Amino acid sequence: MPKLRKLRLDSNALICDCSILWFIRMLENNEWMHVAATCYQPASVTGTSLAAMKHHDLPCQQPQFESEPNDVEVSFGENAVFTCVATGEPAPEILWLRDSEVIPLNENRYEIFDNGTLMVHEANENDDGLFECMAKNVAGKAHSKPAKMIVRRKAEEHKSPAPPVFVSTPQKRFAKINETSVMFDCTATGFPKPHVAWYFNGERMLLNERIILQHNGSILIKNVQNSDAGVYTCQVENIHGKISASVPLEVTAPPSFIVVPTNQTAIIGDNVWFTCKAKGTPKPSIKWYRNTVILPITENIVLSDDNQNLTLLEVTRDDDAIYHCRAENDGGMIEASAVLTLEQVEIIPPRIVLKPEDMDAFKETSVQMPCEIESVPPASIDWRKDGSRIVEDDRISITVIGSLIIRNVSVTDTGRYECSAFNDYGRDTASVFLTVKDNLLPGDAYVNIALTQAMRDVDQAIERTVDQLFKNRSAVVNIGDLYRMTRFPNAPEREVARAAEIYERTLDKLKEYIQSGKKLSTAEPFNYQSVLSNQHLEVIARLSGCVAHREEKDCSDMCYHSKYRSLDGSCNNFAHPMWGTSLSGFRRILYPIYENGFSQPIGWNKDLKYNGFTLPSARLISTAIITTTEITQDIEITHMTMQWGQWLDHDLDHALPPVSSQTWDGVDCKKTCDYAPPCFPIDVPLNDPRVNNRRCIDFIRTSSVCGSGTTSVLFGTLQTREQINQLTSFLDASQVYGFEKSVAEDLRDLTNDNGLLRVGATFPGRKPLLPTSGLNGMDCRRNLEESTRSCFVAGDIRANEQIGLAAMHTIWMREHNRIALQLKALNPFWDGDRVYQEARKVVGAQMQFITYEHWLPIILGPEGYDQLGKYKQYDNRLNPSISNVFATAALRFGHSLINPVLHRYDENFETIPQGHLLLRNAFFSPWRLVDEGGVDPLLRGMFTTPAKLKTSKQNLNSELTEKLFYSAHAVALDLAAINIQRGRDHAIPPYTKWRQFCNMSEVNDFDDLSGEISDKEVRDKLQELYGSVHNIDVWVGGILEDQVEGGKVGPLFRCLLMEQFVRLRDGDRFWYENPSVFKPDQLRQIKETSLARILCDNGDNIDTISENVFYLPEVQDGLVSCEDLPSMDLRFWADCESCNFDLDTEREKRRARRDVDSNITNGRFNKLEHLQNDLVHTIEMLKKRIEILEATCKANDTLSFSNEFPFEEE
Repeated sequence: MPKLRKLRLDSNALICDCSILWFIRMLENNEWMHVAATCYQPASVTGTSLAAMKHHDLPCQQPQFESEPNDVEVSFGENAVFTCVATGEPAPEILWLRDSEVIPLNENRYEIFDNGTLMVHEANENDDGLFECMAKNVAGKAHSKPAKMIVRRKAEEHKSPAPPVFVSTPQKRFAKINETSVMFDCTATGFPKPHVAWYFNGERMLLNERIILQHNGSILIKNVQNSDAGVYTCQVENIHGKISASVPLEVTAPPSFIVVPTNQTAIIGDNVWFTCKAKGTPKPSIKWYRNTVILPITENIVLSDDNQNLTLLEVTRDDDAIYHCRAENDGGMIEASAVLTLEQVEIIPPRIVLKPEDMDAFKETSVQMPCEIESVPPASIDWRKDGSRIVEDDRISITVIGSLIIRNVSVTDTGRYECSAFNDYGRDTASVFLTVKDNLLPGDAYVNIALTQAMRDVDQAIERTVDQLFKNRSAVVNIGDLYRMTRFPNAPEREVARAAEIYERTLDKLKEYIQSGKKLSTAEPFNYQSVLSNQHLEVIARLSGCVAHREEKDCSDMCYHSKYRSLDGSCNNFAHPMWGTSLSGFRRILYPIYENGFSQPIGWNKDLKYNGFTLPSARLISTAIITTTEITQDIEITHMTMQWGQWLDHDLDHALPPVSSQTWDGVDCKKTCDYAPPCFPIDVPLNDPRVNNRRCIDFIRTSSVCGSGTTSVLFGTLQTREQINQLTSFLDASQVYGFEKSVAEDLRDLTNDNGLLRVGATFPGRKPLLPTSGLNGMDCRRNLEESTRSCFVAGDIRANEQIGLAAMHTIWMREHNRIALQLKALNPFWDGDRVYQEARKVVGAQMQFITYEHWLPIILGPEGYDQLGKYKQYDNRLNPSISNVFATAALRFGHSLINPVLHRYDENFETIPQGHLLLRNAFFSPWRLVDEGGVDPLLRGMFTTPAKLKTSKQNLNSELTEKLFYSAHAVALDLAAINIQRGRDHAIPPYTKWRQFCNMSEVNDFDDLSGEISDKEVRDKLQELYGSVHNIDVWVGGILEDQVEGGKVGPLFRCLLMEQFVRLRDGDRFWYENPSVFKPDQLRQIKETSLARILCDNGDNIDTISENVFYLPEVQDGLVSCEDLPSMDLRFWADCESCNFDLDTEREKRRARRDVDSNITNGRFNKLEHLQNDLVHTIEMLKKRIEILEATCKANDTLSFSNEFPFEEE
């Protein structure tokens, strides 16, 4: 049969009952077999193709017991009876086993009746033993529980009653895996003869072919497995007593390596790490040897994690050796070795890589002359003017990277300046001539100088950051660098952010020059228009690049824009083409509260008081009231609810980071605690529970868009600083396809015309993974001992940030390709672009449907979801752009749902061999999708594991606040503190202002919050931290609120989420329910989708799942087969060109019908004419009523929503 490829049974009247079940299963396992056969009987399957049938189509049922045998005690010579009743389809055959062996029916003393009953005739002492009933049919077999038969001897009938007494007891045993057998003895005396039963780890043991009970009560285990290890209990019992004895069986497995140490190359003074991990039973002990001598523990040699990690601190020449890792247990010993090679220290003579250039300056301004050095070891820097050594003072200083700064220059500062860099291995020099001129005009004279210096400062900072992140491939890549890499703007985005930063730096320089030169008062706000002409403002705008970013989009291609979304979100709204576009500013609901009115973040001036109190450190708030080490599991929702929230967030917003992580003076923000743009570090309070070696946690401000903040003076009005949203605001699957054309084209598979996305490697038994970044892409190899695999590439740059997120990206890439292939098969005449756009439209609609129909009801609760309402129609007056408070605070509620562990399960929902994954190890580890089971284990963990429950004192788990990127920063980051500091960076108004916006009750003190924050201890702690209730940060107040009934957020965040989600739905011309987007039949298919179905279709091998993956299986119908879930029918996307339609034949049919119906039709015309006249009259009346309504509506100038849900329109 295995070689059978074709089988024709066309003319046979097949009876498709359970007798062919074996054949159906063979066809399922051998899809390449071609069978031409049709079922004749039974009636339920008449006409069904045999090839299309599945095993569950047949009415076959495995045997099940209705009655099982019980223990029997008889006297010598009497008959013994065991009953056994089993059902199944077809009716099962009954067999009987004695001590695990089938009873031969040719023995006269054993008789099996038609109903399955076994009778043992004239029982004797040889009949003592365990009897089992086995029922089997074509669908399977089942074993009953064993029943004991005890035969009383005649001589024993006159014995005195006696409780059981052990003759021999089981002894502790050791065995190796696959050992032939191991025996546990257990014999006892007593009267009546005691019954022996065995238990394994407290559970009654069932006998099988491998586990056999001997006649004397001993038990034999054949072919020992690792699962046999445990405690075995022999229990002996008669009517006068019960005794038991328990012993362990230890199954030993020899050691085997999981991770072996690898060869290392270092230079003297480096730190070196070796890792050696082994498994076995019992757990192997690990010892380290250098050459042949066991490694001593010294201050420079550190062993950790049960000796699995060896660290050599500040290696010396003596450490150049072979290091042996020896793993040993009772089953054996293995050894692995690695070589440490110490290289000669590299020497780089001093070289000036950024040299100063001749420059002009005006009196009483400041100048900066760069002199950046490359040198190993570090070089000393010396500045001279006209041959004389320069000494630093209050006016002249040298920065940490060697630049010379001269403030308030005068004509006497004119001259030649020379920078010298030197160490023991060489010297390099560079010179510059500085010319100081008299002032001409208050501001215009400084424009060229300021603009030149600003462009140089910004570009130098960008170049240093790019070099540090992407070009220094020899350096160790840590998780913090990966975090910055994934969020670092690409070239087009850098131009947007660079323009604003050059502009801000130019105006800062101008302000510095003008105030120092004119001695202007700083008591009043600085007014650029009073000191700069409009012509020079235009020069700065043009040369910085600010003007280019504000150009309007061309929406004239109606053939495209009427049918498909643009990739950057433009032209969705023809009246406002820039609404919701990528690389544009966030939308403001309430006016920001920058400390200087337009750009300085909240808390920039540490002594500034708000409502009589200085603001507490974000880190202090986090440790005092947000972080928790105790975790309570939610009893309803799964961890997938959290994961969808992050997935959704990465479709809607990404505040663009700055193009440089250094100050303009070249100081890395990770190495300074000063407030110097773009650095805005988080202060660490005294007596912090964790951080005691540094005064701050590094933090960098997000970039601003041109025309906001300082740059707004270019455009005729002063606008507050507004951050850039890198993504489109629409729910359009931009994390799958990208947010602009170049990103999208890089993700497409253009090697064919099928409209597919590029895929990466495909491993046996799995579906394709995401493509990787290639040789010149981002390097994810933060630990070469773990993996050498590169990062994945997807539509959002954060795809590798967390492995669960990478799994979701993989699933949706596969879903696009699955849909595209089906659409291409239905419409072979479509080109690749048409297939791509249609599949993209379907995928976006699926995400919209899942979010609004399945996810939002859980988050908002029944009341909030009712207020959200149903879709009515597209409203082009609604601006769908993401609000700043939504991105910065409201949507970050999801952080409270994150568990500290990601669970991973195999197809049997057992933990995979690699175990569950600590959250701290899930960051930037895409290699785990390749080497640790693919996407399925993570996804199974997400839809079967509870989310973390947010309570009043359990907000964010400590993995996020105490161990975030712990190995990458001088101080591990704190997500709660970052959320608070980001709100201050964006100048988001405080919590009480948002309460007013959402029509919540007015508050004047902390006890007024009791309706939303019911825990008195929490309110008291807020008062201790903030002093004034009007100082509470919006994220802090929102996250501490009690969750609304049936929801996962408090009333404030519910209001802010609803404000945005109404706009995303009603303000999107391509919303899936808009009648112009999908045909009615297509829309019905969209509404058949579910995340569960998508996981089934695109997982590697997911065949069992819960119907709603956002709820735990136990609160719904448990786990169901994927085959039971509805799915979309894409045949409704078939164009007429692909339909099987004969035009000539159809015309003949219509002509014949017309001849038959002509008389009937003529008779109806008169009635239709009367009906038409009535309709015309009705329409005229309706027109008049509409005109009256329109006149009434024009009296209303503003669009009004319900009082419960107000928001302002832009």
